[in-house]
Amino acid sequence: MRSPFSLAVKLQKNIISHSPTPIFRKISVVLQKIKTLMRTIILLLLFPLMLAARAQQPLDKSLDALLADKLFDTGDVSLMVYDLTADTLLYSHRAQKLVRPASVQKVLTSVVALDRLGSEYTFDTELFEKRNDSVCNLFVKGRMDPLFSDTDAMRMANRVEQGMVIDTLFADCSFSDSLYWGNGWLWDDNPYGYQPYLSPLMLCRGEVEVVVWPGAKGEPPAYKVTPESAFYTVVNEAVSNDPSAGKLTVLRDWLEDSNTIRIRGNCTKRYKESLNMYKSADFFIAVLLEKLALRGVTVNNVAFGPVPCDAELLFVNNRPVVAVVDEALMESDNLCAEALLYHLAAQENISPVSMSQGCDVVTSFVKDNLGVTGDFSVADGSGLSVYDYLTADIILRALRYAHKNSALFDVFYSHLPQSGISGTMQNRTKGTAAYKKVRAKTGTVKGVCTLAGYAQAADGHLYAFVMLNGGLQKASTVRKWQDRVLEAICR
Repeated sequence: MRSPFSLAVKLQKNIISHSPTPIFRKISVVLQKIKTLMRTIILLLLFPLMLAARAQQPLDKSLDALLADKLFDTGDVSLMVYDLTADTLLYSHRAQKLVRPASVQKVLTSVVALDRLGSEYTFDTELFEKRNDSVCNLFVKGRMDPLFSDTDAMRMANRVEQGMVIDTLFADCSFSDSLYWGNGWLWDDNPYGYQPYLSPLMLCRGEVEVVVWPGAKGEPPAYKVTPESAFYTVVNEAVSNDPSAGKLTVLRDWLEDSNTIRIRGNCTKRYKESLNMYKSADFFIAVLLEKLALRGVTVNNVAFGPVPCDAELLFVNNRPVVAVVDEALMESDNLCAEALLYHLAAQENISPVSMSQGCDVVTSFVKDNLGVTGDFSVADGSGLSVYDYLTADIILRALRYAHKNSALFDVFYSHLPQSGISGTMQNRTKGTAAYKKVRAKTGTVKGVCTLAGYAQAADGHLYAFVMLNGGLQKASTVRKWQDRVLEAICR
């Protein structure tokens, strides 16, 4: 079948050879213009594809060379690069291999949360009061706000009438089940702050920050623990600038389920450690009681129980979901990612909800919205679990899904760490072509180092990429290799 372009050329030749009259000469001129216009249209339609093809050739060679690195004599990687502007897959290597995503799991969790919850969603913590004759009870109800702070607790306490006598302060933890850790979380990640005891009532992420600094030689170092509370005790057995004391350690007596913090060893410089608190809800209530005491409020009893339907609302703290997503992505906060998962569960289930129900929501999203038919495993929201297994293809599909939804993308993209500037990407790609041009989520656990996000290419196109490195011991070496990949993408 002949194209309109070839037919126009033939018609023009016939007119010129058989009809030299002025009217047909004019027709010939018109046809010549049509031919020129059609050629221009065809070039305009093909131009993006030509650019993508030209960009793909050197990128292919660069990535092939990087995959020949001796790093992969023992390790492995899944790598994908997709041109979102041209809607073209540029590179794919072991895209269907199931690997641990580490904290890149938070990309999937955040995309699903923003899609299902919406950017106006809030995580609410409420305080209620119920008076019956001369008896007054308080009820604090939590829905796993991961960012509820010491300051928020003081604001809550300030809503209680000064000098009041409270018969019982009730803690309503009915939002979620009593399992405080996820499936596949490691016992030896306890007692560090990145593995908190999950609860509907979380204060300061369920952790304390311990800062230690040296004093005079041979003397105990100074220390500060925040937030301040009588809920924990500190035993300082360390010394300053004495090598015989051994390595400095700051730990909690976690094997005894105790909130005793022990500082031991030789302190030579400022040192900071985050430790989880055993029983996060108890920690929340203990700090709230201390805030109430500052207002002269006496509480006779503490118990767990639901809020009565006729109780009066005194205070509510609304945490925007965007703030939670920001911490999950920018600072790789595990608690924030898990809180998103529980709230996804709450959209489809009645309380108490569970982590596994949240995983079911994400799993359904991957199948129904991303069109994945192969095997994969979602065991939590943060990537802590050793049972999390995703492919580079799944993560790339999530990145593409976010990009196609402008409202979702604006929020998601802006809260990803920027290369060389913010979050967990702050110290990466400086002095390279990728500096400031990448927005990506990092992930690191023992033997795994991952990275996924978006990159601005030199031709102005926006690329999505996924790198899942596994079987490796030194994360610092892998990060340098990943930064070289980013440089190849951006230059």
